[in-house]
This record gives sequence, C-alpha cells and structure tokens, in this order.
Amino acid sequence: MHCFSKYISFGLLALLGCSCSRPDDSGNREGTLFKTNLHVSTLAPEEHTLLPTIQAANQMNPEDLNPIKTLAVYQYDPEGNRREFSFHDYTNGGQIPGEMSVEFPVELRAYGEGLDATICLIANMDESMCRDIYNNSPLLTDFQAYHKVDVPYEGMSGSNLGAGHLTTSYMSGYYEGPVIENTSISVALGRIISNFNIGIIVSEDFPWNSRPSQVRLQLQNIPMQTFAFPPRVSDYEGLSIPRGSFQEESLQVSTTEYNRCYYYVAAFAALTKDDACRLHISTTINGQTREATVLLGNDEPGTPNRSYNVWRNSNYTFNLRLVPKGNKKSQYEARPGEIIVPL
Repeated sequence: MHCFSKYISFGLLALLGCSCSRPDDSGNREGTLFKTNLHVSTLAPEEHTLLPTIQAANQMNPEDLNPIKTLAVYQYDPEGNRREFSFHDYTNGGQIPGEMSVEFPVELRAYGEGLDATICLIANMDESMCRDIYNNSPLLTDFQAYHKVDVPYEGMSGSNLGAGHLTTSYMSGYYEGPVIENTSISVALGRIISNFNIGIIVSEDFPWNSRPSQVRLQLQNIPMQTFAFPPRVSDYEGLSIPRGSFQEESLQVSTTEYNRCYYYVAAFAALTKDDACRLHISTTINGQTREATVLLGNDEPGTPNRSYNVWRNSNYTFNLRLVPKGNKKSQYEARPGEIIVPL
C-alpha cells in the first residue's frame, strides 16, 4: 500500500450524499410526519500514516476528544428547503463531558414515494451558533457550502497554552434515506479537524560535536476556519481563509528513536503549495542557527501533482529524518515511509 494512502472521510461522503436530493413527485409538499428514534455515534478517524506500526501514544483518546456534548438536528425537504431544527445538550449544563453515542425520539418529515428524509447534524457547537447556521441556510446548498466556522484552537502564537490542542471538537454527519415508523435511524459523526502525529529522528551522519539534541518546531499556515460540512474543492476558489501559526515548541531528539509531537488541524483544500500547512524546524549548533521547512499534506514529497489537502476526521503520521545540510540528499536511503529533511 502506498505510504500516503488517500481515504474519503465521512464528511466527503456526506457531501456526495447531499447532492442526491430530488423533488417530491408525490405532490405532498408538507411531507408525512413520522415518530422514530435517531441513534448518533462518533466515527473512528481514517488513518493516513507513513509507518502504520508507530502509534500516536500521546494523542487524545476518542473518549477525551470526541464526546457528543451538544447536537443540532437540521431537516430539509427533497427540494432542499429547510423544514425543522432542534437542539440537544448532553452535558447536563456543563456538569458532565458528554456521551460517545446518543439515542433519542424525533419527529421526521418524509417525502416522496419512498418516504425519504434528509437530516444534517452538527455536534459540539453552542446553540446560538447552530441557530445562526439554520437561520442563514434556507436551502440545503447554503448549508453545505457557505458556512465557515472558527476552529477553537489552543496554543496559537503569543499564547502560553499548549500548541495544537482544541477546546472542543466540532463534528458533523448526514442521513438521507427512508423513514419507518417506530424504528431507529443511525448516523455517524466525523470530526471537522484532523490529527498530525509528527515524529523526528536525527541521522548519525551528523558529527558528534554538531549533532542536534533539541529542535524548535512551529506549525505554520494553519487554516483558522473550516466548513461545518465539506464543500467541493472548487468552492475554495476565491475564498480567503485566515491562517495562523501555533506557538513555537521545543522537542528533544535523538538518533535512536522517533520523538513525537501532536497537533490538531482543520480540514482544508490546498489549491496550491502556498496553501499547504508547513512545519518550520530550527536548531542552534555551535552558535549557528540551522532551519528547514517541510510541507505537509496528503501526498509525500516528490509525488507528481502533489496534493497538500488535509481531509477531515483523519489521523496523519509524518516521520522526518534530519540529515546534515550540504550532504547530497540522494545519498540517504529513506526508511519505509520516511521524509529526509536536510538541516
């Protein structure tokens, strides 16, 4: 398997599903009201990994990162017109962390001969944000493509918080299909962000007296906003998405094992390499500053027409080997799934 395998996350599948809405041929514009149960759970992230055997031991567990704290339910008819909205709180007013899965009764409007319903879900936004999205989304196409949300990062440049963490993890999900009275409909939620698991090891080719033992890292050009539901890549054209950088952090490094750091990054489409997230690496050796920048995304360096996109609800593992700058990069044989970084 290619070391940067691509996966379509749930959010993209949701987008493909959203395009399937069709007019109601039955003439029933109000639909048929059904009482049913909605079962909502969280979706395991897709893995985009260089070395599958290396696990992100210190990244947040799904139980810590992904509980359903709040849930907004949006209903649309087959012509894409908004119909219903409801909001649910699973924290008991902030007293408990939330639930990994929930089930609750709901009234759904179904349309057409197949009695289909269209439901969009957003988790972990506060009620006012969710209502604003509903009020400004008279059509399903509005809901899909035009609602950017600020990503609740911690540890941006200039703060004293740990870089790359989140105050909460927004999630979204989608269902379009038949409704049967007194049965349960299941929907999986995917995170609108992804995890970067970055490992760094030092080549033994550095002279012992100029071998870095500590590096400074800064993840740069991070999208500060993303879409509640993923648009098409073409919808990013002409959009100005604000970018930022996490605060610089230090990492101890060695020649014997990968030392790792973890960041959470919003999903985005990078139309050019100027849009790519980048890791700036620097160190001071014998009074001299050495630095390098590595572009991060779906494809490894050297891939033709390289993609710098970052899918939502994914775990990315990047493994970097620092080598002495000035030596020919071609003389180094990269281990499976490794990126060579001259420093």
